[in-house]
Amino acid sequence: METFPPQLAPVEGRLAPAERRRAARHLLLDGFGMAAQERLAASRVVVVGAGGLGSPVLQYLAAAGVGTLGIVDDDVVDASNLQRQVLHSVADVGRAKTTSAADVLRGLAPDVEVIAHRERLTRDNAAAILGGYHLVVDGSDTFETRYAVSDAAASLGLPVVWGTVLGWDGQVSVFWSAAPDGRAITYPDVFGPQPDEGESCATVGVLSPACGVVGSTMAVEAVKVLTGTGEPALGRLLAYDARTSAWDTIELAAPPSGPSDGTAEEGSPAADARVAGATPVPAAADADPVPAAPSGPGVLLLDVGLRPGAVPGAVFARLEDLAAGTFPPELLDHPVDGPVVVVCERGLRSRGAEQLLRAEGWRDVTSRAILG
Repeated sequence: METFPPQLAPVEGRLAPAERRRAARHLLLDGFGMAAQERLAASRVVVVGAGGLGSPVLQYLAAAGVGTLGIVDDDVVDASNLQRQVLHSVADVGRAKTTSAADVLRGLAPDVEVIAHRERLTRDNAAAILGGYHLVVDGSDTFETRYAVSDAAASLGLPVVWGTVLGWDGQVSVFWSAAPDGRAITYPDVFGPQPDEGESCATVGVLSPACGVVGSTMAVEAVKVLTGTGEPALGRLLAYDARTSAWDTIELAAPPSGPSDGTAEEGSPAADARVAGATPVPAAADADPVPAAPSGPGVLLLDVGLRPGAVPGAVFARLEDLAAGTFPPELLDHPVDGPVVVVCERGLRSRGAEQLLRAEGWRDVTSRAILG
């Protein structure tokens, strides 16, 4: 049964000779052909995030022939992005990611209409941003954004191709509140109520090619949903382990019908899916909170939090600077076997800093959270 959004009927005669020449390999593809390519040309897709996942998604969808691409991102290009966000180059550092991405896409596919939404997607503006598109690709990196995307897309009846990558691991699925064949599953149906924010690439790192693998898979899923070809990952979660290059498939069950308070009880299909392994990029088990910054004889207190000066008496350092090998003088003068206590608000950045300092030779390093 075809599963493409009903508003994407084939557009007869839409493709000009130059477009047909460009899409020749699709037109020759068994099970794809002209009708599918016409649907792509008629498609309006919005991609949330122009980073590690958005980079391959946007490039492949533009190259594949999607007619309109929206880009949602409020950030600017930073040098630390270039390890994995392959849409951007050294020359783009400091530029808006939406601007950098739009330039690349127009160079790759001049006929694509690119719409830049240089703003942060929130619950307040999500429906206004996503409305008018046929499909949403969610490559965001916070729970707040993912749940805002999911709720707005569900209210609009839009399919969502979702993906995430952290460390060595990735996940991909297709969520659609209006999906046929009993596969109407949304992100909260699988993962439950919105959790606190957890670890991110900035705190635990990410293997750069894994972003390409997961992002390319998201682009494949988007093309299948838009064209009604193949078997989209509706009702399935695809889990990728870059350590072994293995993909696992987790079958997801639709939630029970009837009123719900948004939670999943033990034994319910949504809860069973989570037990089976469909867990979101984890909300971190924060380091043990302490009521005040630790101190003591010979202890160097190093603050890697988000607000310089938030911890009285601490030496402040940016986690990105530590990763680059730039250390504050107080740390360089501290004995390598002297105690170092690294703190931040929730214990996420401090754990990353602890790992970095141990790799650089400091032997007595511990990390703490300063907030409960």
